[in-house]
Amino acid sequence: MKLREALTIAALLLAGCAATPPSPAPEADADARLFKPVADKAVIYILRDRGDFFIGPVRVTVDGKDVGETEPNTYLRVETEPGMKRVMSYTNPPAMLELKTQPGGLYYVWQDITAERLREHSALRAVDRDTARMVLTTATIIPAK
Repeated sequence: MKLREALTIAALLLAGCAATPPSPAPEADADARLFKPVADKAVIYILRDRGDFFIGPVRVTVDGKDVGETEPNTYLRVETEPGMKRVMSYTNPPAMLELKTQPGGLYYVWQDITAERLREHSALRAVDRDTARMVLTTATIIPAK
């Protein structure tokens, strides 16, 4: 009986450690899903699907500025000055994608995280709006910093 109790306690402790993304205001998520451009800014969506469920938060920067940490099945919406942008995903090794952005433009970046042996790596790639919408049907927004 003591072993069963110990296993139950261990399972509960592990469940309490599971990362869950912060719950944003529903308005922020609804507004982001409208895909509205901003006249003098570039808007970058960074999408992470649910395929990497056991890998926790991954830090993301745009031009060296920390914009947040993605979790499985989440996304970031980042408004930034237009021009050449460098998006970084901090895994081992980090991934980088450069985007040439325009005022009023909308850009979609897929963050693909894969676990390998003792590390995780990521790849970033630009995707079209339809692909982005597929991910956003179930994803939760992470408020950008």
